[in-house]
Amino acid sequence: MSMDIPEMPVDLRLAAVVHLLSSSALRGATPNKTEALRAHLRGLAAQADLNPYLKSALQEVLQGWEAVDCHPASTPVDFYPLVAPGAVTH
Repeated sequence: MSMDIPEMPVDLRLAAVVHLLSSSALRGATPNKTEALRAHLRGLAAQADLNPYLKSALQEVLQGWEAVDCHPASTPVDFYPLVAPGAVTH
């Protein structure tokens, strides 16, 4: 499955990446979130005018997410199973 995302400004793509990473970390990865994240990372990594360190970091993150294989029936969770509500851990 490959998702085509229309051209977007870099700042909006970065915002989408941050949101998708946060959602995946807090609620779990799903096939659609994972593919959307990959598409945004691919779009960012293809930008010619990015700082080379940012571009390298994005390419490294993309490689990691390219290796993720979500079960097609994966669904996000509505709770945090490892912490009590309101608890903050680091």
